[in-house]
Amino acid sequence: MDAVFPARGLLPKKDTGADRFLARYPDYDGRGVLIGILDTGVDPGAPGLQVTSDGKRKIVDFIDTTGSGDVDTSHIATLDEEGCLLGLTGRRLKVPPDWENPSGEWNVGCKAGYELFPKGLKERLTKERKKKDWTPGHALAVAKASRDLEKWKKNEPEKLTFVDALEKEEYESRLDVLGKLDKDYSDPGPVYDCIVFHDGNQWNAVVDTSECGEIGRAV
Repeated sequence: MDAVFPARGLLPKKDTGADRFLARYPDYDGRGVLIGILDTGVDPGAPGLQVTSDGKRKIVDFIDTTGSGDVDTSHIATLDEEGCLLGLTGRRLKVPPDWENPSGEWNVGCKAGYELFPKGLKERLTKERKKKDWTPGHALAVAKASRDLEKWKKNEPEKLTFVDALEKEEYESRLDVLGKLDKDYSDPGPVYDCIVFHDGNQWNAVVDTSECGEIGRAV
């Protein structure tokens, strides 16, 4: 059934008399008034939160007090001869030559992506990353360990010496360890380099979500 959602019911201007008030006082719509709102969450990209009635930015600032997005950027780094920074992840971060930083000081930090992602996304990425980065190499290692054990068993002497027993135990242990490693697999997830710097006019924050060090393409 096709039907138009009665959006006017969400903001009953007619019932409250707000429409008549605004018709009489069109400038009395909140312009010039700054308010603070405490909420569990807001989408700054929502269309209704972009521009005020007189064309100004509607959200002046917002602060996340949950701590989930906090990044320690107290470490100071400087550019090397090639115009790169050494990030806390160990990656070399190529800084675009047109980025202004009069002080020459770059505050760097890092953040684990899994601390920011919702549970569903984290679970999906963990499965995808394991399938891509862990499973192929692990499967090859298990196959080789199995072949080595089978090869040894084919030539297993009737009477085992102490050395033979140790050798057999070694092959069997390799398979056991590989199985345990797969069972206990834990993915730390992506770790992003974070940079904060002042260009002489304002502070800028950059997160290298590409994990490649080309921060000119970062967010």
